[in-house]
Amino acid sequence: MNTSGYTAVLRNRDFSALWLAQVISNTALNGSFFVQLILIEQVTGSSAHLGAVILAFSLPAVLLSALAGMIVDRVSKKSILIWSNALRVATGVALAILAALLPESKWIEGIFLIAIYILVFVTSAIGQFFAPAEGATIPLLVRSDNLLPANSLFSLTFIASQILGMIILAPLGVKLIGIVGSLWVAAAMYIAATICVALIPRDQPTRSGALNGASAARGAWDEIREGWHFAITHRAIFVALLQLALTSTLTMVMAELVPGFARRVLGLQPEDATYVFWPAGVGMLLASILIGRFGHRLSREILAVIGMIGVAIGLLGLAWAGSGSLIFGQPLFVRFPELYLTTSMFVMFFALVIGMTMAAINIPAQTIVQERSNDAVRGRVLAVQFTLSNLIGIVPMIFIGNLADIIGIPRVTILVAVIVALLALINLLWAIVSYRAARVRLSEKITRTSTRT
Repeated sequence: MNTSGYTAVLRNRDFSALWLAQVISNTALNGSFFVQLILIEQVTGSSAHLGAVILAFSLPAVLLSALAGMIVDRVSKKSILIWSNALRVATGVALAILAALLPESKWIEGIFLIAIYILVFVTSAIGQFFAPAEGATIPLLVRSDNLLPANSLFSLTFIASQILGMIILAPLGVKLIGIVGSLWVAAAMYIAATICVALIPRDQPTRSGALNGASAARGAWDEIREGWHFAITHRAIFVALLQLALTSTLTMVMAELVPGFARRVLGLQPEDATYVFWPAGVGMLLASILIGRFGHRLSREILAVIGMIGVAIGLLGLAWAGSGSLIFGQPLFVRFPELYLTTSMFVMFFALVIGMTMAAINIPAQTIVQERSNDAVRGRVLAVQFTLSNLIGIVPMIFIGNLADIIGIPRVTILVAVIVALLALINLLWAIVSYRAARVRLSEKITRTSTRT
C-alpha cells in the first residue's frame, strides 16, 4: 500500500470512474441501510424487527453469490454494473416514497414493514451481482503491475465507505434532513454511481455458453463444489474465512443493537448513535494504517487472537457503561442527564477499541485468504467467504433481537463478549498448533538441506 501505487492507478480515468462508483454506491448502500434501521427502531422499538431487516439484507448473499459469480463470467460486466446501480435507484426511490407514506394505523404498519423487508432483500440481491462484476472489472482496467495497489485501494475504500455511510452520514443526514430526505439522497447517489460506471469501456464476456441444460448445471455445480473443497481442505484458509465470518457477524450484531442501545439504554434518539459510536469507524481506519505499517512484526494468527480479545473487552465495556439502565429501569440520560459527558466518553472509548480490534481480526484473515488461494480458484474462495459470512450471521440475527427485547441490550452485549472470548481461546490454541507445525516443517527442511550437502 504505497502512495505512488495509488497515484498511478488513480491517473487511469477508467479505473477512477469504477473506483468512484464503488465509493458512492457503497456509501449509499450502507447509509440507506442504517437509515432503514433507524426507521424500524422508531416505528417498532424492537430489536427483533431490526434483526429481520438485517436478515433480509444478508440472505441474498447465501442464496445468490455462487450464481452471480457464474453469470458475471457470461455477461458484459459493464452491463451488470449499470443495471445494478439503475435498479438500486428504483429501490431507493421506492423506499423514500414508502417512508414518506408511513402510516399510523397498526394494521397497515404490518404491511409497511413487510414492504421494507422486501425492498431491502431486493436491494441486497442486486448487490450480489454488482460486487463480483466490480471485482472482475479491475484487472481489465489496470496493468498487472498496478493490480496490487488497485485492489488495496478498493479494499481500503470499501471499509471507509461502510464507516462513512453507516456510522457518519446516515445518522447525520437523519438529524439534518430527516429519514425521507436521507433516502432521497441515497437514490441520487445511486444515479451518480450509474453515470460513473457508464464511462468505463465495454468488455466482452470471459466465457461463452448459456447456463442451460443438465451438463451446464452439472459443470456449474462442480465449479462451486471445487471452490468449497479448496477452502475447507486448506486449514489456514478455512480458519481465516471463519474469522472473517466472525467480524461480519459482529458488524451485523452491532448494527442491530446500536439504535436500540442509543434509544433504550442511553436515552438518546436512534440517529444520535453517531455521536458515541463514530470512534468505531475511526478505530478501524487507524488500525488499518498501523497494521499495514507494523503488522508484519506479529504472526497473522496471533494478531487475530489479540483482535478477538480486544473486541470482547470493548463489548464488556459497552455493557458496563450502559449497566445503569439495568439497575434503575430507565435510560441513563433520562434519569441522570448529568452523566451525559462521562458516560459518552466511556462509550466512545470502548467503541474505538472495538473498531481497532475488529480490524485486527479482519485484515490478517483477509491477507491469508488472498495469499494462500491461487489465481484459478481465488474468485470462488471469495464467493465462499461471502456465503459463509452471511450464512453464519443469519443464526444470531434470528435470536439476538428477541433476546435483547427480553433480557435487555446490555446483557446480550455481555453474552456476545463471552462468546467472542471463548473463540479467542480456541484461536489461540490453533495459533500455537500452527506455530509448532511450522517449526517442525522448517526443521525438517533444514535437515534435508544439510543431508544433501
